[in-house]
Amino acid sequence: LQIMGFKMKDRGSLLGIHPASTVNRPVFVKELEGGVGAEANRDGTTFLSPKVKGKDIKTVIEHEDVHHDQMIQGRLAYTHDNVMWKKSTRAPLQVFARENLKDGDPNFAWEKEAYNKEKNG
Repeated sequence: LQIMGFKMKDRGSLLGIHPASTVNRPVFVKELEGGVGAEANRDGTTFLSPKVKGKDIKTVIEHEDVHHDQMIQGRLAYTHDNVMWKKSTRAPLQVFARENLKDGDPNFAWEKEAYNKEKNG
């Protein structure tokens, strides 16, 4: 009689919670559209594409953490239709129609901050 062994998944794996999660910033694995590697959500969660692998996981999560910080500071917000940005908490609010934006475009100020963090740690 041979008994086949199997490994049970932990709760996080069953729920799609990525091991890179922290208490304040849970990371969920989710298929994302348009080749996007990750998304920072207004509720503090991050969606991570299953296509992101290895050391790139840390890089994309750190990038999205910059966006979370920008949102907490009241400098970045978004709706389905618009992205709202303030260079500083005292700067005037700028509103950009999302239909005219390409997600992750490094030419936008909020993305420049996140890409600079990647380069400079």
